[in-house]
Amino acid sequence: MADSGQLTFTTMGGDTVTVPKRGKHYVQPRGYADHPGTGPTGETCGSCKHHVGVQHARVYHKCGLACGLWTGGRRSDILVRAPACSKWRRPSEDVRHQMRG
Repeated sequence: MADSGQLTFTTMGGDTVTVPKRGKHYVQPRGYADHPGTGPTGETCGSCKHHVGVQHARVYHKCGLACGLWTGGRRSDILVRAPACSKWRRPSEDVRHQMRG
């Protein structure tokens, strides 16, 4: 039997639900200032003024508005391709990305 990459199960209410399979060590990024998708249509976290790339062995993408919550783990990261949140702002022309290290 081929692995489809998805899990299908039936809830106690009788509904059938299909979800993507993830590794046992997967941690969902939760470093957003607000819920993704609540901002302007067509914009992403990567195109926001508050997007920060933190340089270590590699670049970790964070939201500058949530810097008080940053940890050394994936939980405080953001996905650059995530839809923009309500706190999205257009970056200034002279500064496209900040790097902190």
